[in-house]
Amino acid sequence: MSKKKTTTKKPATKKSAAKKPTTAVKKSTATKKKTATTKPKTTTTKKLRKPKFVKAQIIGYRRNNRLQTTNQAVVKMLEDYNHKALVGNRFVLKFSESDAIATGIVTAVHGQARNKQLRLRFEKSGMSGHAINEIVEIQI
Repeated sequence: MSKKKTTTKKPATKKSAAKKPTTAVKKSTATKKKTATTKPKTTTTKKLRKPKFVKAQIIGYRRNNRLQTTNQAVVKMLEDYNHKALVGNRFVLKFSESDAIATGIVTAVHGQARNKQLRLRFEKSGMSGHAINEIVEIQI
């Protein structure tokens, strides 16, 4: 018959190690030096990456039958890009006739996925009516 193994650990006991006789080993005085071929270090400078943008056109305000929210807009993608991956990214709207800049965040996909439309939320005061049909740059 076989013995069953127990799964509990036994307390560690100190074993007295038998001392081995030490023998004097003579090391050679001339040690071999390892010759490793090292490549010269090349100094690399970090390349400054320009932020990449995807362009989209503002269609209008986000609205329903009774009201429109002026701090949110609906945009249609102009470039072929995975628009679902852009949710949460920042965008920049530069008005063509003035130096004004509006910024915000892409909040969600709008409508059916095949339409490639997104919802934007503007920071601060919202979007003016002049921004409709303007081009927005969404950071990738």
